[in-house]
Amino acid sequence: MIVNSLKSIYMCIIIITNLSAIQTLMLNECASTTDLQLPNLKVITKSIIPELNGKGKGEAGKVGIIGGSVEYTGAPYFAAISALRVGADLVYVITTENAAPIIKSYSPDLIVYPFLNAHSASKLNFILSKMDVVVIGPGLGRDDDIIKLTHEIIQTCQTLKKPLVIDADGLYAVWKNISILKDYPSPGAILTPNHKEATRLIQAVPSKSGAWYDYWGKYVSVLSKGEQDRYHSSIVPFRWTSSDGGSGRRAGGQGDILSGSLATFFNWALKSYICENEQSAQFAQSVAAYAAAKLTRSCNSKAYETYGRSMIASDMLKEIHRAFEDEFE
Repeated sequence: MIVNSLKSIYMCIIIITNLSAIQTLMLNECASTTDLQLPNLKVITKSIIPELNGKGKGEAGKVGIIGGSVEYTGAPYFAAISALRVGADLVYVITTENAAPIIKSYSPDLIVYPFLNAHSASKLNFILSKMDVVVIGPGLGRDDDIIKLTHEIIQTCQTLKKPLVIDADGLYAVWKNISILKDYPSPGAILTPNHKEATRLIQAVPSKSGAWYDYWGKYVSVLSKGEQDRYHSSIVPFRWTSSDGGSGRRAGGQGDILSGSLATFFNWALKSYICENEQSAQFAQSVAAYAAAKLTRSCNSKAYETYGRSMIASDMLKEIHRAFEDEFE
């Protein structure tokens, strides 16, 4: 009994010491005047992952995915199942009536609502109010009616002060109305463009706005995806660049895996109050973007080892657990 008690005390001391070291690291990074170091980001990512014991359903996150269309049903599925497999408790897909049955058939684990239309605005607003983080864009399509509805959804999220991740056709909607995200409030929004999407946004931002990614205000950041991932923040020290992992294979759906993963990490980072000051939301965005990019690249490289050129996004989904353990546990 005495030996067991001593072991318990010893383990508690180790845990407290480690927590103290991580907290010191986070405070140092919050106050730093230089760019974040990737090894430090990895340590901080580990600290935001919630414990599994003693939690009720929903405490690890409720994520809403807004997307899908008659042409694209895979994209919202990839984003939603990634958010769930990374560790969110509940994931809702809000999609069109014709896409809903198809997405439902992919997985019984997702909650799918056919409310992505102008007639279901009240239902949609109620669902959004329950979400911890909202992802807009995967498979959304570019019909004029959908773009108009997307603008309305962004404005609703702005009123609700919902954390946003905007990807794919959601970025196209932003390009069509570049000021729609102007002065988006804390905890903010993260845009995840690839090279082509980033170029389009850069050309749309007024030329006298300084750095293009500062145009929308201090709570909107950008993760530019590519051979080298670049994270842009209004807080200079929170910026970073990474090219670790990945492969030359660029399978369709990889960006959706990143956006779904990012939503889960974003929620965890926000609830960790990393900086404990007015910059905490921006730091949370940076940490979450790093974690999602790192995990996605790791899934890509692991799947490529097995499948090579024949690798597809579904193969990457199979690697989420292993990649998560290797990178963050």
